[in-house]
Amino acid sequence: MTRWWRELRVALGPRVAIIAAVAAGAGLVAFATGLGDAARPRTFATTLASWLFFAGLVAAGGAFRALFAVISAQWARPLSRIAGALFGFAPVALAILVVILVGSDAWLRAEPSAWMSGPVLGVRELAFTVALFGGGFVLRDREPAVGFAVAYLIAYAVVLSLWAFDFVLGADPVFESTLIGVYVFMTAFLAGTALVTLLAVLRGALDARARRDAGALILALSIFWAYLFWSQYLTIWYGNLPEEAGFALRRAEGGWGVIVLCVIGLVFALPFVTLLHPAGRRSARWLAALLVLQLVGLWLDCQLLIIPSLTPVDAPALDLRDLAIALGLLGAFALSVAPGVAAASPSLTTPIATPGDARGAPSIPERNPS
Repeated sequence: MTRWWRELRVALGPRVAIIAAVAAGAGLVAFATGLGDAARPRTFATTLASWLFFAGLVAAGGAFRALFAVISAQWARPLSRIAGALFGFAPVALAILVVILVGSDAWLRAEPSAWMSGPVLGVRELAFTVALFGGGFVLRDREPAVGFAVAYLIAYAVVLSLWAFDFVLGADPVFESTLIGVYVFMTAFLAGTALVTLLAVLRGALDARARRDAGALILALSIFWAYLFWSQYLTIWYGNLPEEAGFALRRAEGGWGVIVLCVIGLVFALPFVTLLHPAGRRSARWLAALLVLQLVGLWLDCQLLIIPSLTPVDAPALDLRDLAIALGLLGAFALSVAPGVAAASPSLTTPIATPGDARGAPSIPERNPS
C-alpha cells in the first residue's frame, strides 16, 4: 500500500493524489447514503450512467490500441501506449458492475422475461465484460497481433452493444432501438480517443503534426457521432410511435432539454468549429481545453441515456448526488490509471525512428501543418 501510494504521488503529484482519494471516498459516501427507498432508483441510475462512461473509456482504450495495431500510423503510437494504461481501472469497473447487477431491482424496468431476469442478466454481463477486459489486458501487456486485434474490435462492438441493450433499454419499460448499440460503442470510442489524446497532449507526447492528425481523427469521430445522434432522432420523429416519442419527449422536459443542447454543443458543434481549421489542431492548449469539454459532454450524454428513464418529470436533471458519484468514479479512475500512464511516459518522448533514420539518411521533414 505504501509503495502504491508513493507511485501515485509521483504520477499525480501529492496534492492531486489526495484530491482524487477524497473524491473517491466522497463518491462512495454519496452512493451509500442514497440507498433509501425513495432515492434508490436515482442513485443506481446515476451510478449506472457514470459507470457506462468510465467503463466505456477502459474498453475503448483497448479498441484504440487494437485499431492502430491493424492500421499502421506512427503518430498514434504514443496514444496507443497510453490507451493500454486505461485498463488499470478494469478491476474497479468490474467491482462496481457487481454492485449494479446486485441492485438490478432498483433500475431494471424492461418487460419481465427470461432474458432480462436478474440472474441471467448478471451472468451474461459479467461473463462478457470479464472476457472483454481480459482481452484488453492481453493487448496492454504486449504488442497485439493483427488477428487478435481484429477479434478484440469485434468483441468490443458486441459487448458494448450488450451494455446498451441491457442498461439503456433495460432501464426503460417501452423504448426499443436497433441503433442504440452502435451509438453506445461509438460514443465510448470517441470518449476513449479524446481521453488518450488529452493525456498525450498534457504529457507533451505529440508534436504539431501529430496533434493535427489526432485532431482530424477526433473531428471525424465527432461528425460520425452527430450522424448517429441525428439518425436516432430522425427515426423517432418520422415514425412518431408512442413508445419511441415518449423516450425523446422525456428528455426535453424537466431541465433535460438544456442538457441535450449542451451535449450537442460540447460533443459536436464546438469540436467541429474548432478542429475544422488547422490552427485549432496545432495549439496544444486549445486542443486540451476542447477535449476536456468534449469529455464532459460525453459524460452528460450517458446521464441523458439512463437517468430520465428512472426519475419523475419534476425531478431535477442533475443533483448533488449525481455529481458526487461521478466525481467519486473520476477519482477512482485517476488513482487506477495514473501509475500506468506515468510508467509509459519515458517511452512517450522517445523519437520514433524511421527506416531513413536507421540508415543514417535524413528523416522526412515535418509537413507544414497549415
